[in-house]
Amino acid sequence: MNQTLSFVLSLALTCTALAQAPYEEERFEVTTLATGMQSPIEMELAPDGRIFFIELGGKLRAWHPGEKKIIEIGKLDVFTPQENGLIGLALAPDFATTGHLYLQYSPKTFEGQHISRFTIKGNELDLTSEKLLLKFGEQRRECCHHAGALEFGPDGTLYIATGDNTHPGGDSGGYAPIDERKDREPYDAQKSASNTHSHVGKILRIKPTPEGSYTIPEGNLFPKDGSKGLPEIYVMGCRNPWKISVDQKTGYLYWGDVGPDAGGDGPRGSRGYDEVNQARKAGNFGWPYFVGPNAPYAYYDFENKKIGAMFDPLKPVNNSPNNTGAKELPPAQPAWIYYPYGESKEFPELGTGGRTACAGPVFRYDPATHGPLGFPKHFDNCMIFFDWNRPFIKWARLDEKSNLVKIESFVPSLQFKRPVAFQFAPDGSLYMMDYGTTWGINPDSRLVHIIYVRGNRAPVAQASAKNHIGKAPLKVTLSSEGTRDKDPNDKLTYRWLAVAADKSERELSTKPNVEVTFDKPGIYNVQLTVTDEAGESSTAVVPVLVGNDPPKVKFTHPRDGDFIEVDKGINYELSILDSEDGDSDFEMPDMNTRTTVTATLRRGGQTPDDPPGLALMKKSDCFNCHAVDRKVIGPAYFEVAAKYKSNAKAMDDATD
Repeated sequence: MNQTLSFVLSLALTCTALAQAPYEEERFEVTTLATGMQSPIEMELAPDGRIFFIELGGKLRAWHPGEKKIIEIGKLDVFTPQENGLIGLALAPDFATTGHLYLQYSPKTFEGQHISRFTIKGNELDLTSEKLLLKFGEQRRECCHHAGALEFGPDGTLYIATGDNTHPGGDSGGYAPIDERKDREPYDAQKSASNTHSHVGKILRIKPTPEGSYTIPEGNLFPKDGSKGLPEIYVMGCRNPWKISVDQKTGYLYWGDVGPDAGGDGPRGSRGYDEVNQARKAGNFGWPYFVGPNAPYAYYDFENKKIGAMFDPLKPVNNSPNNTGAKELPPAQPAWIYYPYGESKEFPELGTGGRTACAGPVFRYDPATHGPLGFPKHFDNCMIFFDWNRPFIKWARLDEKSNLVKIESFVPSLQFKRPVAFQFAPDGSLYMMDYGTTWGINPDSRLVHIIYVRGNRAPVAQASAKNHIGKAPLKVTLSSEGTRDKDPNDKLTYRWLAVAADKSERELSTKPNVEVTFDKPGIYNVQLTVTDEAGESSTAVVPVLVGNDPPKVKFTHPRDGDFIEVDKGINYELSILDSEDGDSDFEMPDMNTRTTVTATLRRGGQTPDDPPGLALMKKSDCFNCHAVDRKVIGPAYFEVAAKYKSNAKAMDDATD
C-alpha cells in the first residue's frame, strides 16, 4: 500500500514538473547573419535594425537588415600595437534623430585614448563631425591593458572603461605589478589603477551635452571640484575592464575584469582571479592591492627582493613614487563573482582553464513589446556574463533587489569560439558576436541571431550535389540528405529550382532526391525549398557549373606524409590534366598563369590527435596573445618552438 502511494505521488510530481517546464532548450535557434569580421570588439543595435560594430583595426561597420549584408560606415586611422585600436562604441540615446555615436580609440598622433562624438549621415561616418570630449595619456613603451568599452546608462550618463596600462610580466611573477624601481613605470599599476589623478584603470562616468562636451553627474567617486581625485572617476582599482554593461532598469553597472596570472597563493599574496563586478554606487575595487574577494597582496621591494606586509582593504595606501594622486584611498570593494585558473570553491559551475571575464546585458522580459521570437519569461532579471577565453556563457540570476541568486547555464547546445558582444533586440531576441579562434583576424568570426521559437518551427533544409561541375550535357545528382524538421510527424514537401545567371528559373523536381540533366552551359544556383504542413519553409542553395570539366590536380612534390621545415620555403611541383586545356607536361607555361597554390596550417588543440604541446596550450589562456603561425601580441608558436627543437626534455619541462 505504501509503495503504491509512493509511486502515485512520484508520478504526480513528475507530471507537474513537466507541465511547468519554463522553456525547451531545443526551441532556441541560431542563425548566422555574417562571417569574417576582422577583430570585432563591440556592437550596438540601432532603432532601424542596423547592427553597428567596430573592428580593432579602426573600421566602423554595420550589418544592414534590408540588404542582409555588412556595409562599411567609416574608418579611423588608429594605433594598433599593444591591444590599442578602435576599442569602444556607443550609440547616443537620441541616435534615431541625431545620428550621434561615441567612439573610444587610440590615435596615432597622441599617446593615449580619445573619446569622441561623431555623426553618421545615412550609411557614412562623417569624420569632420568629430567632437573630442575627453582624452587621457597612456604609456606605449610596454604592453598592455587598454580595456575599452562604452555604455550609456538609463539617465543618459556615459560609462567609459579604461585598463591599467601596465605590463603584466616582468618581475611581478603573476602577483601585484607594483614595481617602483626607476624607469619601471610601465610595470607599476600604482601609477594608474590606484592613482586618483589618473583616468587609467578606471570606469569613468560623464554626462554628454548636446554641444559635444560633457558635465559631471552626481554620485561619482570624488567631488566635482577635483580636490580629492578626478571628478570623472566612478570606479577605480580596475585591471582590465574589457566588457561592461548597464542595467537599463536599475542603472547598476556590471563589468568583467581580467585578472593576474598567479596560479596559487604565495608569500606575495593571492592567486589570480578574474572578476565579474556589480557597482550600485561609486567605489574602489582594489587593484593592484587586492583581487577577487578582497584577497590582499603584500608590498614587495623589487630592488632587494623583500616581501613586506599585506595591504589592508579597509585602509589602502598608495606610496608609490609614480603616484600623482592621494595616498589614502577609499576602502576596497570585494568582487561580485570571481574565479581562478583552477577549480573555484565559491563558483564551481564556472569550470577551469584560461580566463577573460566579460559582462553582458541584463534581460528584462516585457510582454508588451517582446515578440514571438523573444527569450522566455524564465530569464527575466538575469544577466549574461561570459568568458572570452575559457570560453563559456552563463546567466547570473538576480532577485528583485539585484542580488545574485545563482548561476545557470545559457544555451548548452550553442556552439561558439569566443563570445565578445551581446545585445538584446526590442523584440526580446538576442544578437551575439563571436570573435573567432584566437586574438587577431579570424575567418570564423561571425554575427549570429538567437531566437526562441514558440509553436510550429520551420524545417531545416540541407542540399548537396554530386558531379555538379563539367561540360554539357551534365548529369547532376541532387540530395536533401540532412534535411530535418524539429516538430514530430510534420509532412514535408520539396521543391528543386535552378536559377540561371540571367535570373531565369527552371523547376527541376518535387522529390527529396533526384538526378537532373543540364543541357545548356551556364552557372546555376540550385535551390531546395522545404515546406512543412503549416507553410513554414527554409531554403538551401548549391552551385552547378556547366560548360567545362574541372582539371585533375595532384602534387608530385611534396607528397602526403613528407616532412617540411616551417622556417624555410616549400618547393612544390604539380601535375595537371585538363580535358579541354591539355596536360601540364606539355602546356606548363600557359597553365602556370592559371594555377594558384595556397598552404593552410592546421591549428593545434582542436582534435584528439593534435600535437601535445598545442593541446596543452589550448587548455590555458595562451591563445589570448599568441597564434600558431603568425605574430599577434606575442611571437608565433612556431617561432617559440624553434628555440626548443633541439631540447629533448622540452615537453617534460613544459608540463611540470
